[in-house]
Amino acid sequence: MFRLIHLHTDSGTPRISVEPDGFVSTRAALSRYRSAPASYFGVGRFDHEGTLAEIILDRLCGPLGDCPRPASLVHASTYHRLCETCAMGLDVLTVPELGRLLGISCRLAPAMARLGRHAAPDEAYPSGNRIAREFATHVEDVRWRRELCAELERTPGAVNGLLIGVGALTHRDVLDLYPRLRTLGDELPPVVREELTRATARPLSPAGVTGLRLGLTLR
Repeated sequence: MFRLIHLHTDSGTPRISVEPDGFVSTRAALSRYRSAPASYFGVGRFDHEGTLAEIILDRLCGPLGDCPRPASLVHASTYHRLCETCAMGLDVLTVPELGRLLGISCRLAPAMARLGRHAAPDEAYPSGNRIAREFATHVEDVRWRRELCAELERTPGAVNGLLIGVGALTHRDVLDLYPRLRTLGDELPPVVREELTRATARPLSPAGVTGLRLGLTLR
């Protein structure tokens, strides 16, 4: 049996939660996962006793899968999947290291051909990597926030950096920076703000965490 799973941190400790719907194969579960990649962490394989025996990670890079390069690493704080290029300069874990941290075997899913807009070798988004690195120390800077919003309008895939940067904040960081986070939420390009607002209906997803930390809520 296969089920979609979420992974989030609670006071620095990784916690796993599980969706109730089951799938008979990895392929079926991954197909559902890929319909909303920012909503889930991966696919869990459960044994006949209902125990989580293995976690299967997709090879899409970033929470939204906007980078065309295959993921091979995981961000150490947010657990977002990253390719070697997007991971440059960030604190990351290998898949075996992640498995040891969680106490559950982890592996990457088989590669799957991209379709539609992912079929062409689109450029990666180095600006997203910079946003992730700078977020905690620059979000109070009005000019930096203005440049961030302009970059999100020019390069939609850079939203991965926003999700990583916001997700990596500690609870204390969120409390200290909350007025500026709310301000940024109001300043975001409308398309990004609306997407993150909708994602708050899935509070354990990377986009949902980001939306809530930016003070965005569904009305």
